[in-house]
Amino acid sequence: MTILTKHFAKVTILSVAIAATATPAVAQDSDPVYNLKASHYFKPGHPWDMGLTRFAERANELSNGKINVEIYSNGVLGNETDMLQNLREGILDFAVTDPSAGSTFTKELDFFALPFLFEDYQHWQETLDGDIGSRYAEVISEKADLKILGYWGGASRNVLATDEPIKSIEGLEGFKIRLVQSPLKVDVWKSVGTIPTPISYLETYSALQSGTVDGMENESVAVLDMKFYEPAPYITRTEHEYTVRPLFMSNQTYNELPEQLQNVVMQAAAEATEYERQVEKSASQDAEEQMKELGVEFYSIDMQPLREATAPVLVEYADTMGLSDLYDDIKSN
Repeated sequence: MTILTKHFAKVTILSVAIAATATPAVAQDSDPVYNLKASHYFKPGHPWDMGLTRFAERANELSNGKINVEIYSNGVLGNETDMLQNLREGILDFAVTDPSAGSTFTKELDFFALPFLFEDYQHWQETLDGDIGSRYAEVISEKADLKILGYWGGASRNVLATDEPIKSIEGLEGFKIRLVQSPLKVDVWKSVGTIPTPISYLETYSALQSGTVDGMENESVAVLDMKFYEPAPYITRTEHEYTVRPLFMSNQTYNELPEQLQNVVMQAAAEATEYERQVEKSASQDAEEQMKELGVEFYSIDMQPLREATAPVLVEYADTMGLSDLYDDIKSN
């Protein structure tokens, strides 16, 4: 299988601000056509799917048909760890994933899973679109051999409970919380008194329903989509994480593209990044409104005790990843 029919899998790091100013040259009719593959884990119509659709459309338009991107949703090309590994190997060209899925082979990919890293959405956006986002992308290109074309996401994650709402840090004592299998997340949630219980995503609903766990943490779009609110109708706005979900590209693919098409990819990604963020923000707000109409109750909490309890864990993990400088810069901004 030739590289042209196989797809382009390796990404250039894209600072959104830089990419937005790129002006790609127009491809000539004699240039080859690149048929590339993009993947994500959610259903068609999810913000990531809509973002990838916009990216594919703009890449095709800006390249005069020289770049074709086919989108595979619902995880049909594998789970998120598979996707990231396939990007590294040049089997896949683009993917939107939780970067933590690749932490088993590159520890630095777990960095943005650190809770309470950002003060609010504006802090999230300014951090990722500035020097810190560019520096992190360089680290990931070097350590993981992945290109970050843009930072998607921005939804806040909150705690869901089955029996009664969590109204203070004391309410988390002995609380069995469903988590992904992540040492970082386990240690973080232990620090606030919970009993972390790693359970696969597709088994979470039944775990909530059966009482195997007392609750979970996730963002509103996923909660609505998977109907987690049915067994867990109490949501506390811990906002412990503003999601960072990069649009990754295979470095192999990127490096094999001619320069003018590299510029096309960068510009298309910049436009798609801006669009996806708008879609995800709107979808999060709509999901909350729909859940309120369905009887879900939302609660506030004093987050300062949570920040204080988790801070030592965050410092330790940032140091272990060799990213203490980035962590310090984010916290001081």
